[in-house]
Amino acid sequence: MKSPLIPLTLAWLGYFSPWLWPTPVALRLSAYDLVEWLTFAQSVRDGTYPISRVDMLWPLIGIALLTALTIEIEPPRRNPAKRSGAGERKGPFFLSELRALAVKNWFQLALALFAAFLILPGYPFILTAHTDPELRPQLSAGVATGLAVSAAAGVAIVRPNWARWASAIVALLALAATVRAYLLARQPIADIFTRPAPVGYGFILAVVGFGWLAAQCLTRLWQNGRMPQVD
Repeated sequence: MKSPLIPLTLAWLGYFSPWLWPTPVALRLSAYDLVEWLTFAQSVRDGTYPISRVDMLWPLIGIALLTALTIEIEPPRRNPAKRSGAGERKGPFFLSELRALAVKNWFQLALALFAAFLILPGYPFILTAHTDPELRPQLSAGVATGLAVSAAAGVAIVRPNWARWASAIVALLALAATVRAYLLARQPIADIFTRPAPVGYGFILAVVGFGWLAAQCLTRLWQNGRMPQVD
């Protein structure tokens, strides 16, 4: 299957599904849960394990960017009669490309912006996050991700080949960030429950999703056999 939406869906499901499954079994910690849980771990607060909130959010940042970059992963089909460009002019800000976007493309953009929103500190902490040393990096990451999502969507619309290269790079970085986040979180959580927590299926889904998407993008680029070009 060539659709990037399938591995991307796995990455989404994986991030918000259990990564660690400590005893009691009813307690299931997703990567998003670990953003808060790790702040209560004594070994993290005293600096034994230098882990920040953003460490657990890097995979979600990758998900947001990949959701935006895959908006126009397939070049739109155009009428052969109009391909010569006669009588066809691009309006400001590439309005012709924007009009060509399907409903699912707009949904993907909204979903990518929603992922960026989830990175921000929750209410009411967001109101004072700019003055809180612990929350300020999370606030900056959320704002920066929202801006990056907008830029990534623009690249995906007007430079699809560049978006494929960017998707491959971001997917590989997100895969590395996912493995790193799991390894960072495992020991502090084991200290809380006095025993190692078994790996959850969410971590596996996230690894498979990011790895599949990276392999898919690299395979397509290899088949195309060309580097990004300026039209």
